[in-house]
Amino acid sequence: MSFWIDIKYAIRLLLKKPVFTTTSILIVAIGLALTLYTFSLLNQLIFKPLTFNGDSQLIAIEGEFAHTHGRGQSADPYHLNQISAESELLQGMSLYHTGVRTIAGLDKASGSRKVHLSYSQWNLFEVAGVQPILGRGFTPQDQDIGAESVIILSYGVWQNQFAGNKDIIGTTVEIEAMPKRVIGVMPEGFAFPAITQVWQIMRVSRFSPTQPSNSLGLKAVARLKQGISLTRFQQEMRDILQRHFQTLPQDFAWRLSSPGGYIRAFPFKLTNDAVFHHYPVFVAMLIVVLLILLLTCINLGNLLLVRVNERIKEVAIRISLGIPRKRLVLQMLWESIFICSLGGLTAFFLASWGVHITNNAFDQIFTVNGERPFWWQLSLDMDAIIVLLVAVVLMIVVTGFIPAWRALSGDLNAVLRDGTRGALGKKAGRANKLLVVTEISLSCVVLVVATMLLSTGYSAQNADYGVDTDNRITAAVHLAWGSYPWSGGSPEARKKRNDTYYRLKDELEQLPNIHSVAYFSSLPGTGGGSSHVEIQGKAAEVFNENPLWNFNVVSRDAWGAVGMKIIEGRNFDLRDLASDSRALADTESPVIINAAMARDLFPNGDAIGQRLRTVDGEGWQTEWRTVIGIVSDSIHGATMQSTSTQHSGYGLMDRRNWRMNIVMHYSGPQSQAEIALQQTINKLGADVTVYHMQSYDNLIEQPVMLVNAVNKIFLWCGLVALFLAASGIYAVAANSITLRNQEIATRRALGARNSQVIKLFLNQAGIQLLFGLALGISLSLWIVSQISQSIIINGNSYVIGLLGIPIFITAMVLTATYIPSSKIIKQEPSEGLRQS
Repeated sequence: MSFWIDIKYAIRLLLKKPVFTTTSILIVAIGLALTLYTFSLLNQLIFKPLTFNGDSQLIAIEGEFAHTHGRGQSADPYHLNQISAESELLQGMSLYHTGVRTIAGLDKASGSRKVHLSYSQWNLFEVAGVQPILGRGFTPQDQDIGAESVIILSYGVWQNQFAGNKDIIGTTVEIEAMPKRVIGVMPEGFAFPAITQVWQIMRVSRFSPTQPSNSLGLKAVARLKQGISLTRFQQEMRDILQRHFQTLPQDFAWRLSSPGGYIRAFPFKLTNDAVFHHYPVFVAMLIVVLLILLLTCINLGNLLLVRVNERIKEVAIRISLGIPRKRLVLQMLWESIFICSLGGLTAFFLASWGVHITNNAFDQIFTVNGERPFWWQLSLDMDAIIVLLVAVVLMIVVTGFIPAWRALSGDLNAVLRDGTRGALGKKAGRANKLLVVTEISLSCVVLVVATMLLSTGYSAQNADYGVDTDNRITAAVHLAWGSYPWSGGSPEARKKRNDTYYRLKDELEQLPNIHSVAYFSSLPGTGGGSSHVEIQGKAAEVFNENPLWNFNVVSRDAWGAVGMKIIEGRNFDLRDLASDSRALADTESPVIINAAMARDLFPNGDAIGQRLRTVDGEGWQTEWRTVIGIVSDSIHGATMQSTSTQHSGYGLMDRRNWRMNIVMHYSGPQSQAEIALQQTINKLGADVTVYHMQSYDNLIEQPVMLVNAVNKIFLWCGLVALFLAASGIYAVAANSITLRNQEIATRRALGARNSQVIKLFLNQAGIQLLFGLALGISLSLWIVSQISQSIIINGNSYVIGLLGIPIFITAMVLTATYIPSSKIIKQEPSEGLRQS
């Protein structure tokens, strides 16, 4: 019976103060919603192991991560096979590599479309634990030399490209204008390794070399045996490689001492280069959200503590009347249970709304390139529900038991004797000071990190990349290998490819609404990735002490289409095509560098005629390139990424088999320019494909869209932290001043001026402010130092974050202290002395 009485009593108390109750529930809901949302985001994108139908996790085995290029490297299949053969901890392992290819429909007249294709060993689906729903999977015989080349389609390609034709099995379709036999269709949603739409068998000669090689490497996916940890396998792999690396020929000895570890094993979800590259940002987001959860607990605990202080005389009277302390604790606990439970329920709906918005944001981010990993589909799964329940229980314990314990552990006889709340003043005062310092430091961390990331992201998105993007559309132009083979750079193959590219350019420029057309391997504002460049006669002793540059290839007469111009020397022209050598890598080639590179590396103004080449630590280098011209500055790669560099070099695309992007400067509606491009492409035949068509501005946004999405989460974190800090610091200050009501009244009765009383509290707030800001800024700098490993923090962000935020918090704390202190001095001293 007393059980229901206590519940009704707690409900009645909460209903008597609706503002307090609503504020408390809102604080809990916001803190828990951010925690639940962030856990779901990070767990499904990064931390939760990928298992498919197996009990053990899938891992990736790849080459080291090249931070200057922002992507993971492939590894020599010779070493990958050694790991597979000698490991006792792997259940299975399969090699693969991925790329963008084109596929034609059964009716080739309808043209071809881009797909993400994976070349794999026969056992890829066995390792994943998923088999086709139609037809069959690969067999060992499919990868034999001379066997028919076969492919397996994703469910999406089967439905969209072939209208779900159940007779597709056994038919021949063209991949890169080369016939392939369809043998299976995978289940809906399966896109393993990440974004694959078509799987093609890989020949045994490709993945089973008899000796080490520097040729194109592969990547591997493996499944650990049940009960085996990744750490244990990583040690086994290091031991296997250490034994084999000791016997490597001298040309490959560098693999033994590679700084990043020539081959690494890690959770498969980190194969997404953007996630791996920005991993510190995601970890920082997790830390910030945990700090917000701690702020939530502190704020709610403080609010309930204020309630306890307001009811301390009532509690003392009830204990003196014989009511057990345990029952009083439960009565106080019920308030926390109701607040946290209603807040948790509200948090669930808020987090669900956030998940829905995030999925829509992912749809927008990956609309053009279709590179959304299949596991990037957020939901509040059972793991998230468990986290929510655990968080609610912990919050109930922290915010319910602690205030109750504080209330019952004081000198209740003094409360009854003196009739004051000041009997708890000394202990409560120390606790309140600690709470204020904690609130200040935690809010400082969240606000500084959020502000610096937002400022950096804004600067990157609005940076001057040195090009004109207005009235420009871009797209990728793909020539199918089957019809346009490179053939080692033979004159005939090069001429056929170049003639097609320049024919498209010429026909587009003849249209009235198209002003100019150019090709870039990566357009300014995109791409990224830097390499070391050696200047002839000025080579550094160690390769990585040479300067960095970003090298791309362009078409002849490319600059006007993006608003760049030659400022010294000459442009590329037909004389640069004189060589008919098939071994183009051994012949000297022309290069045009940007003004920043000429100014920084050749301060004497003698850049024209200098010879350069790209080098790296494997003893590899390109041919010598002679500088023939200097072009106006532009930046490749997003300016917030460490892959960006101010120095750029450009080669002539006619000499290389690189994938090219087209940019068109047009007038009139963008839709008309896009139609003109597509129609002109169609005239060239089904073996020429255009994809990723979009405005230049949208293209530039692509590299930073994911990080900007994360920055928006930080924005919400910052706003929540601001709300929690402002309300929490005000509540703590008000409670602290209330506890000292009698002291204030006594001081004023003895002649203290009101300004002296206010100054007393402001001085105390200032001391707490100094401690809180010192701790908060120190922790902020540590978090920012971790983030700066993957993002170049904008210089202005330091000023805004480390100067602006502390000033803002100082104003907030002093205001939160001044308001309650000014209120209390409005009462008469006699009234303060009488208060109980």
